[in-house]
Amino acid sequence: MNFLQAKLRAFSRRLSGTLRRADTAQEFDAELESHIAMDTEAGIRAGLDPAEARRQALLRLGGAEQTRQAYRERRSFLWIENFAQDLRYGLRTLRRTPGFTVTAVLTLGLGIGACTAIFSLVNAVLIRSLPYGNPQRLVYLFTPNPNWKIPPEVICPGYGDFYEIKRENKSFADMTAYEQALFKVTIQGTTQPIGAARVDEGFFSTLRSTPELGRTINAEDNAPGHSQVALISHSLWVSMFGANADVLKRTLEINGASYQIIGVMPREFEYPFNSDLPYGNPHIVSTKIWVPLALTPKQRVDRGIDDNVVVARLRAGVSLEQAQSEFGTMMARSDRLYPTEFGDWGALVKSFTGLSIGPVRPLMNLLLGAVALVLLISCGNAANLLLARAAERARELGVRAALGAGRSRMVRQLLTESMLIGIGGCGVGTILALLFLRLLPQLDPGNIPRLNEASLDGRVLLVAIIASLMTSMIAGLLPAASASRMQLTDFLKSNNAPGRVAGHSRSQSALIVAQTAMVVMLLAGAGLLMRSYINVISVDTGFSQSTLIMDISLGNGDGQPQTSRAAYLRGLIAKISNLPGVIAVGAVNDLPLAKSESLGTFWVDGFANQKDQVVESRSITPKYFDAMQIPLLAGRYFTESDDAGPAHPVIINERFARTYFADRNPIGGRISGDEKRAQWSTVVGVVADVRHTSLEEDPQPQIYAPTFDPRERSLAVRSSLPPSVLANEIRSALKAADPDITLSDVRTMGDLVSIASARRRFQTSLLTAFAVIALFLALVGLYGLMAFSVNRRTREVGIRMALGAERRDVLVLILRNASVLVGCGLVVGLGCTWIATRLLKSFLFGVSEHDPTTVISVSALLIICGLIAAFVPARRAASIDPMQALRME
Repeated sequence: MNFLQAKLRAFSRRLSGTLRRADTAQEFDAELESHIAMDTEAGIRAGLDPAEARRQALLRLGGAEQTRQAYRERRSFLWIENFAQDLRYGLRTLRRTPGFTVTAVLTLGLGIGACTAIFSLVNAVLIRSLPYGNPQRLVYLFTPNPNWKIPPEVICPGYGDFYEIKRENKSFADMTAYEQALFKVTIQGTTQPIGAARVDEGFFSTLRSTPELGRTINAEDNAPGHSQVALISHSLWVSMFGANADVLKRTLEINGASYQIIGVMPREFEYPFNSDLPYGNPHIVSTKIWVPLALTPKQRVDRGIDDNVVVARLRAGVSLEQAQSEFGTMMARSDRLYPTEFGDWGALVKSFTGLSIGPVRPLMNLLLGAVALVLLISCGNAANLLLARAAERARELGVRAALGAGRSRMVRQLLTESMLIGIGGCGVGTILALLFLRLLPQLDPGNIPRLNEASLDGRVLLVAIIASLMTSMIAGLLPAASASRMQLTDFLKSNNAPGRVAGHSRSQSALIVAQTAMVVMLLAGAGLLMRSYINVISVDTGFSQSTLIMDISLGNGDGQPQTSRAAYLRGLIAKISNLPGVIAVGAVNDLPLAKSESLGTFWVDGFANQKDQVVESRSITPKYFDAMQIPLLAGRYFTESDDAGPAHPVIINERFARTYFADRNPIGGRISGDEKRAQWSTVVGVVADVRHTSLEEDPQPQIYAPTFDPRERSLAVRSSLPPSVLANEIRSALKAADPDITLSDVRTMGDLVSIASARRRFQTSLLTAFAVIALFLALVGLYGLMAFSVNRRTREVGIRMALGAERRDVLVLILRNASVLVGCGLVVGLGCTWIATRLLKSFLFGVSEHDPTTVISVSALLIICGLIAAFVPARRAASIDPMQALRME
């Protein structure tokens, strides 16, 4: 029994050591079971029955069993102690190497920051819920005409069809119709244009939106004679009334009339936004005022084309397809019962969220893909740094292994250190994301829904934390796995020399190749988008981009008859024309690239006309072409007498002439907009094509007519003065003529070109920024690998130079190694790019997805930058003193 007691004492000592080392419960149980088995065998040899021998062994080792139970009770706390110990040791280790720590944290921070910033955009645009009740059930209703070559989302049901559908449908729980408007609101004696909407009584109930104060518009408000009420937005409430609670007792002066304020909408509600509607009023960014639509009985049954928008809410259980089928049936019946001049109206139901988000979803996906590559490159860079650090710590890890440290403990320690780096990277990335969001307003193209609402909310911060933890753990896996494979015998054979045990060059080289390949993909994508953007802004617009433009509300001229209004406008144009430096002044109803078109059917004398031919038309004053510098190709410009004369002259563009007067002289040709051809207009001139709709669409046939009728016009002014000086002069001259005149959207045609290409500029800028970040990270990684390689091969280089190698040979050797890595990455990257750029096809303009110029440029840039990154370590290797290198052993 003395033998057993000695074994028990030895076991107790080992048990205490086990507790101190905090080994796993499985190891503890295995060791205890082995001692019970040994005691049982000793009892059997003493003549006891096996069952009795085990029972007595368990009794003798009862203290150990109790110790095991105590251990199991304590082990839930032991992991916390060990984790805290690992954290303390990791922090001390990172503090001792500030250069490595800062580099690793910044490397991860760049990737995490880019990821967080883009996710904040995606969260605001695609994920965050809209401020309407269950927006997934909302739909838009359109009535496209298959005979008209215009987008299907341009025309909504006329009011006659709208009210009939609202009465008889079974698919929609609620419906509303509204019209956008630009009101002249008087604020403290100053009149300014503010975006507004005329809405029916179902507007707010359809959207399931309730006011912050007061009530919404009801059926009584929409009755003629009771419509002088208004709701205002939260921002207007704050700016005009200082957020005072007595706002419901106040009035608002709109277009010279007084409106009683009945409610204030919540902060987030300013629907409709310009970005929500594909063909909304370009002058209205968001809506600040809502007033009753107040249709007359005649308007309620009119089935003509109106400037309204129709929104409906699907009933519970009704799908989009079912609503589409019923809507189509109802419109077909309406066409049969109420034939109109145009006829053949179709039916289209589109998702409310899909209409605004759908066009930008590919862009968001593109940015997410790009930022994912940046994050992977950042993760690879951090892994490379940790591999190099693990190689330098080979002596430390070997000593710890020799002293009994388990592999799991060393792996856990290395992963803890990488997690600490990830936490630091999360902090840096969050700061970078905040800086990006501050710069976002300058990048906002204006046509991405709710982009201005991007922020670091809880969801975004959670993604940042998850991204930092995942990237840090992934980056720490390679060095941790390398440490777990280290053999103690290898360490002892290495004579304890630092940096000689764990050779990581293959893993590090593979990471550099992978990073380079991803950089090639990003650079190629950015290059293609950049070339597309350059192609877009380089197209021939057909007009001068230096022309100053502005929208003018005629003030007192609004209430005058048409002939007086024409004379009034002529007088204003004459005043501007007499200003110093002004060369030409013209007016037009819809400027090019202003997202507004005037469409009409027409017939050409002597042409095989088709049913429902549609053409874009514009009303202009005689000097408009001169002000816009649109060249005359044939015939003449308009004169002042053309508007009042009986000849009804028109001017057509080159595209119209090629299409409808292909085999004859267009001058003198006749065009009619009357279905009965009772009145004809004579073509007196042909001007160059102008890109009216988009910079990326070819010019369409266009007709220009001389008229002064519309009350609200756009002015175009050509002058030798700077635009800002000219704008002030015009504003002063018009105010002197009529204090009620309102000018808005004062800018140049170049600004409209910039706005038209803003989304391309936005996506190109972001992808280029990500490509530059990725290139920087890859070059830092290559530099680090070359520097690490030179450090590890110091003795080898010394021997080479001692045996007669020239410094040039050493320089070439290091640069050649770097070139091999860059070359392999380039080949792999070009192969991936060949496949990946097909996804960019819809983003490109005037360039192929396999553009050779881009491929060559990217390859040359990467090779040059790679050699520059490797040159510093190579030069340091070439300057090694052979004698000093040999003494380092």
